[in-house]
Amino acid sequence: MTDINFSPTFKHVAWVDNRDRVAASGQNGFNVRFDSIQRDLEALSAVVRQVDVGLKAAGQRPVVERRLTLAPAFVPVDSYPSWTIDSFGVAIRKDGSRPTVRGIMSVTLPDGVTLRRFRATGQNSGVGTLTVSLQRIPLADSGNVETVVEVKCSGGSLGDPQDVPNDRNRVDMGTYRYFIDANVDNIPDNTSLLITSIQLSYLGT
Repeated sequence: MTDINFSPTFKHVAWVDNRDRVAASGQNGFNVRFDSIQRDLEALSAVVRQVDVGLKAAGQRPVVERRLTLAPAFVPVDSYPSWTIDSFGVAIRKDGSRPTVRGIMSVTLPDGVTLRRFRATGQNSGVGTLTVSLQRIPLADSGNVETVVEVKCSGGSLGDPQDVPNDRNRVDMGTYRYFIDANVDNIPDNTSLLITSIQLSYLGT
């Protein structure tokens, strides 16, 4: 930012009693003096605007993309077989004979930020589809669950991020509560099934 300066141009020349005549024109007339004062005030106004812009810019933090990474600490849901957390903090299917696994975990997001992408890492070696999703529920209507964004995996590895739709990407903690849902149905025995992390990227200061 360049230096901000103001140099007044008006210099008062005192009138002398019984010598100077009051006049509008001339080098010492009212017009010349008031024109000089007006130019100084206009220049001062421009300087004040520069100072205002500089102060606002100094007080603002740039908006950058940030990431929130979560460990998959899922809790059981009703009568569904649940995920088990191993000694490495990885969510796994403990009972290989059960064809269904489901769990949820609450997540607190920074209020007002714009969500960009949703990602889950892990593996599903079987034919059943593993779905990991970010859900939101209105605080005033606990039965109205809405999927914000989800990733799916069948017979491979999780890892590719999914863009969050524009109509659901603004976090509103005053209206919704958010949670992660991870479930899989109809998976065969001895399927390698695990979730290592959940990651959300968002725009924030």
